[in-house]
Parts: sequence; C-alpha cells; structure tokens
Amino acid sequence: MDLVVRPALPLDPCVPLLFESAKPYYTAYAGSEQRALKLLGTVFARPGHAASYEFCRVALLNNRVVGVVAGFPVRHADRLSRRFVSMTLRRLPPWALPGTFKHLRAAGNVSPHPPLDAFYVDALAVDAAYRRQGVAKTLLRVAEQDAARAGCARIALDTGLHNREARALYDAYGFWEREIRRAPDDRTARALGGPGFVGYLKDVG
Repeated sequence: MDLVVRPALPLDPCVPLLFESAKPYYTAYAGSEQRALKLLGTVFARPGHAASYEFCRVALLNNRVVGVVAGFPVRHADRLSRRFVSMTLRRLPPWALPGTFKHLRAAGNVSPHPPLDAFYVDALAVDAAYRRQGVAKTLLRVAEQDAARAGCARIALDTGLHNREARALYDAYGFWEREIRRAPDDRTARALGGPGFVGYLKDVG
C-alpha cells in the first residue's frame, strides 16, 4: 500500500473523519450528528482552534484521504479548546445551548489531564474501508515525529472506556494507561456522551 502522509489543507475532506474520531462527544456538544458535522465543516478551514486543519496530518492512498491525525502540545490545549468553543457556540441555536453547557461541564470534570510536557493527539481516525491495514499506526508514528519536533518527550491521547478497538491499538503501539476517568452517574454520562475515558501516555523515541 503506497500510503502518503502530508499536512492537511483547508479544502481536504477531513471533517467526516474528525467527527468519527469523537462522534459521541461532538454529538453531545452540538445536540445532533448533523449539527456537529455542520459546525466542524464551518470551522475546519480556519486556523487557531483545536479542530483546525493546521493541526492535522492526512494519510492519502491514490490521492484519497483515508485517515487523519490531529495533535498539538498540551501546553496549547486549553487555548485551542477555548477558541473552538467560542467559534462554535454562537453558531448553535439557543435551544441547544443548555445541553452544550451540560456537556462542557461534564467534560471538564471527567476528561483526562495529560501532563503539560506532552504532545496531545486530539483526533485519530481511519476510513472504515482501510482499517487494520497499518494506516493508524503510520499516523501515530507521524504524531510522534511532530511531538519530537515540538520538543515534547511524551505523547498523550485518550479514548472512550468502551472503545475496545482503539484501546487495543494503543496497547499494541506501546502506550500505557495513565488514568481512567469515569462519569460519576448516568446523568453526567449522558451529558458527556459516554461513560468516561482512558488516558494514555507513550515516550517519544
């Protein structure tokens, strides 16, 4: 498989893959899958936030985008996340905002807290037709290279507690579990979009 990885461009069709990488959480944030996809499509081509093309790398096969990874140093994560929220909140209908604020509170309480000296992989997704062919591992290697260039000694990521496929991938790639964060009750889990997260770390090398 002649796979090519390059920095994403503003017009690359990455939005469906970015959405799939965190589908239940984007859906809980926006109130519906359709609205979440529309929000991502609106802001993807703009710089300076956590879901921007500028932090993405794409894997191409025969000039088709088959995978995406997004990441940045943890020290920038709060600023980039706040920028994403500020850009998207005003695009949500008023009746969706109570659910969005519940999601943000739940995420703030349950999400893992990676160390500040790490590089955070915010998204990793592969087209369903190309999974289990080494695309995800290739993208993780690229993320490690980005981490090294950013001066980060470790790479951090997280996934949902019930995402067995992702957890198996990270275990096989050499990550170790750093923390498990569970939603304290069903109400929090519904607002969050899932029962909790597993946070992972791996030394860059």
